[in-house]
Amino acid sequence: MRTLNLLCVVISFAHCCHGSKMWRYNLAFNNPLNWNADQLPKPGQSIQYPVKLNALAELPSSISVGSLILPSSGAVLIPETDFSLLFENDRKYRETAVFKTPIRRPYYSTHNWQEVDDLGNVVIGSNRATPHVERIPCQFETAVFGKVPSPIDLQYHSAIEAKDISFGGSKGLDEFRRFLVSDLGQYVFYNAEETLVTEGKCGSPEKCPCQPEWVKEAVCANEVCPVPNCLSPIVPKGHCCAICGSVLSVDLSNFVENFDLSDFIRKLDRKIASSEVDQSLVEYHVSVENYALQLVLIDKGDYDEQSVQLMKSLEPYFVMRFRNGHNVVHSGQPHIPYQSGQLFLVMFVSLLMVSVFFTVLYVYYYDDKMIPRVTAIVRNRTFFTSPFVFARFDPNNANDDSTVDINFNPSGIQ
Repeated sequence: MRTLNLLCVVISFAHCCHGSKMWRYNLAFNNPLNWNADQLPKPGQSIQYPVKLNALAELPSSISVGSLILPSSGAVLIPETDFSLLFENDRKYRETAVFKTPIRRPYYSTHNWQEVDDLGNVVIGSNRATPHVERIPCQFETAVFGKVPSPIDLQYHSAIEAKDISFGGSKGLDEFRRFLVSDLGQYVFYNAEETLVTEGKCGSPEKCPCQPEWVKEAVCANEVCPVPNCLSPIVPKGHCCAICGSVLSVDLSNFVENFDLSDFIRKLDRKIASSEVDQSLVEYHVSVENYALQLVLIDKGDYDEQSVQLMKSLEPYFVMRFRNGHNVVHSGQPHIPYQSGQLFLVMFVSLLMVSVFFTVLYVYYYDDKMIPRVTAIVRNRTFFTSPFVFARFDPNNANDDSTVDINFNPSGIQ
């Protein structure tokens, strides 16, 4: 009975929190970012595609151009119905609108995906607390591609695992497999000769993690990790890089009572909102995988232990909620490592001080000529050889009438 209650809770959580992932980049005609100067072509302006497009582009249903230069390699889709192409040269636009050469981007790179909800709306904003493996389509999610996505590099990986794949409005793994090996598919998916399209081995996160272990290795291979600005950084589960913040982990399989995850998230939001720490300074992410709960807290800007303070303020709530035990890990104090210029300056100053020290040591103990010379120079100065205070009492000064001869000649006494 305990397992059944937990399963129902985690299934409802997976349904509300795990949507689809959409490919960010497309080669649509009406996307200004695909044209030089980031501007759409004007009616009557000449249009030129790159000679080696090596991708899949499209033309709108109605277009007016001065001239149209198509690529020698690649494909430009023309609408099947109601297509209108009008050639009229508008002399106002002398410059040619040039379509940018597309860039290949890795499939297993978190920067190329964005989250969409169940209605297909893009979830704006990125959360750095989200594990890297959850930023690409999980094996129980749908991978969504537009009609003309930018070239995708599969990097000779063995497989794509997803619940479903939507490409150009059509869904289905079988249809996508046929497109992948077609001539048009070769202009979209590169290095995919041995790639298999398989359905995820499980359909909900309570039974398995978001990605298999080999997918995590593929994702982390495309990540460039910044240097964490803290002592003792931590690596949460599913993250490729060490972070500065706090992590709560709970083993839900040992949870005796019925656990309502939706209620936990609602109360957690209220606790964070009522905390002394400003909520706008902290990012957090809650996930459940394989009966394991994980809460990640990080600072939005530069790390100044706001996330650590927030986690410590929530500790009494976690003690009351998870009586069977939980684990909290904090990163250390803020630490800013030396930059390249600062490191060079420190090394230069240290080398200069060491050089001066050993030079003085050598001159004092091993050089018998340098110190006498310096001493002679100092003694030859009038200021040191004839102090003005004792100059009038100089017994050797013959010109001074006030001097007294104190020399005693014993031979003059009988």
